[in-house]
Amino acid sequence: MTIKKSYVLATVIAAVLGLWIISGQINLGSEEAAREEAIANGEVTEPVVTAEKQTVRARVFEAREVVRDVLVRGRTEPIRAVEVRAETSGTVNKLPVEKGEFVSKGDLLCGLSVDARGARLAEAKALREQRWLEYDASKKLAAKGHRSETQAAADKAAYDAAVAQVRQMEVEFGYTKIKAPFDGVLDNRFVEIGDFLSVSQPCATVVDLDPILVVGQVSERDVAKLSMGTVGHARLIDGRKLEGVVRFIAKTAEESTRTFKVELAIPNKDLALPAGITAEIIIPAEAVQAHLMSPAYLVLNDDGTIGVRLVGPGNVAAFREVTILEDSPEGVWIAGLPEKATVITVGQEFVRDGQPVEVTFEDEGANS
Repeated sequence: MTIKKSYVLATVIAAVLGLWIISGQINLGSEEAAREEAIANGEVTEPVVTAEKQTVRARVFEAREVVRDVLVRGRTEPIRAVEVRAETSGTVNKLPVEKGEFVSKGDLLCGLSVDARGARLAEAKALREQRWLEYDASKKLAAKGHRSETQAAADKAAYDAAVAQVRQMEVEFGYTKIKAPFDGVLDNRFVEIGDFLSVSQPCATVVDLDPILVVGQVSERDVAKLSMGTVGHARLIDGRKLEGVVRFIAKTAEESTRTFKVELAIPNKDLALPAGITAEIIIPAEAVQAHLMSPAYLVLNDDGTIGVRLVGPGNVAAFREVTILEDSPEGVWIAGLPEKATVITVGQEFVRDGQPVEVTFEDEGANS
């Protein structure tokens, strides 16, 4: 059988092409293997794909020493508050002071009917005079030898007992006048004319509001930073800020909250500041290095941590966690940065850690 020449030529060409393709794949494979081996041996390095530079604006901030404050929520309380109670029983017949009025120490708050107490006091005084006459006569007779020393001593004892009885009745009589124990304000009254008061029942409440206290609970972490006599402030709910002095720091924590009671005493001579107002206690605690800047420069990282973006060595962006110390009209005071920090002020939201940045520096001026 005769094979056509064209078929033979086509077969030869196909064989040659096949061999050429196979040899190329073998060469490519060997070249790739050789390149990987060279990289592993450190003879060559892989090309590095660099992140695109981001244009940002930045400012250099320098730290300043500021006093860190301890902030405590609290409320105003009187320095003293007493329920004045009856020490004898009787019917109320005098109420000379109205609620809310100022009283001085010793002022009458509630008057009780004297009833038979006056008669018993007069009787005790008469008996005292009688015992005195008996004792005086017995003493003179004993001096002349007409009465024994024991009889004179008995008359003396009887006289002393009569004197004690008068004193007891005078005290009982005084209990009918329930008086203010100190200067203050009649904050509450529990009785009206005609009410009967038994022993230990309350007549009224007197409060001392000068100075007035702002009382709060400070945490375990901050209590060691406070000291007695420190000048602090109280910011009231109406915006007023009043100066006072730390007068008490508890030495024992509350069992349920593990917090410590602290009291700030504020002068209140005109009694304009009432008890029960919500307030924030601000007490200077410790000096720290901090930076003042606009809150607009703050950012959050992927896990929600608050911080700023810095321009690090080599002009690359770097996140730095910070702590906000205080919010003021001029900006926020933050801690956690180096003494001199280059903070990205525009574009901080669009760069990542390690990304190269092209920086334009702002002039120092306002924080915003």
